[in-house]
Amino acid sequence: MPRPVSPASDIAVLAVGMDDRKLALLRMAFRLHHSMRYRLLESPSGEHAPDLAIVDVDSPVGWQAWEDFRLRHPTLPALIVAATPPERPPAVTLAKPLRVESLFPQLQAALRPVPVAEPTPATAPAPRPEPAAAPAPPPAAPSISIARFDPRRGLLGATTRLARQARPALLLADGRPLLWLRPDRALAQCLQPAEQLRELCRQDAPALQAQAADASAGGLNQPLPALLWQLAIWSSQGRLPAGIGADTPLRLRQWPNLTRLAALPDATRLSALLTKTPATLRIIVRLLRVDPEHACTFLAAAHALGLLDWNSEAPALKVISSAPVRPDPTQPGTVAPERAGFLSRLLQRVSRL
Repeated sequence: MPRPVSPASDIAVLAVGMDDRKLALLRMAFRLHHSMRYRLLESPSGEHAPDLAIVDVDSPVGWQAWEDFRLRHPTLPALIVAATPPERPPAVTLAKPLRVESLFPQLQAALRPVPVAEPTPATAPAPRPEPAAAPAPPPAAPSISIARFDPRRGLLGATTRLARQARPALLLADGRPLLWLRPDRALAQCLQPAEQLRELCRQDAPALQAQAADASAGGLNQPLPALLWQLAIWSSQGRLPAGIGADTPLRLRQWPNLTRLAALPDATRLSALLTKTPATLRIIVRLLRVDPEHACTFLAAAHALGLLDWNSEAPALKVISSAPVRPDPTQPGTVAPERAGFLSRLLQRVSRL
């Protein structure tokens, strides 16, 4: 139950799972609010016990932040902030971006004591409760049918190996020049039509030969990363690189330069997720609701550029394991988001706080 707070005392608000930017915004909002005095706590202490808490579940640990908080503070009133509130939140949830108009009323509501009904005299013996039914088993993980290919074979494998060398090279198919590569300058030239390259990518063991090339021969008209990305797309055909499973933790080392690479469905959303937090293919499909083949093709292309980190023997990821549900406007306890950002709305309302 919330402890009573006198209007003259500071209200200590514990912030959980927030980065420096979000903490700075909350401090500014608290300083500008005059009807009640709020004080931000970044960690609880014996000298300053928190009156309530705000838990951000969009940090890298996700909902684990809420679970850890509840283990440490089982009775402390709390609000949750989330970009996509769940359908049945465990506490009042504020959708991002935060609205000043909603934040402070919800903070005050969380401090109000919860009324406890007075017990009434029993007029008859209470019926013996029925044995509790066994809990339903958790839903099975979605089944994903995955085909795989070996990126070390075929045209993609041969080009990747030559791209790792420092000297210029010429790749031939059946004795005819196919690709001229300058790895030292990260450039390449295609010497045959794109359709022929695509057909060779579909073959598991085409007749390819590599030889040293003159550094001044030919003209360079394509970035080497763009060539590798395209060859990986043609080679993948919706398949996953061998060695990666549906539950293998995956992460991007950095954003691919999508403005200079062949377009792929959902590439921006996949890049945003995998540069922020590790995720498995199974989680990616459920969380982003993307076509598994599109996700596999993107992962194959990122792997060809050396952007994909993965470890088939890594422990299970502590990340959200189900797709978030868009908030229902009629769902109680969920505050609808606003288009404007928190800081801009905060500054616009300085005079009214």
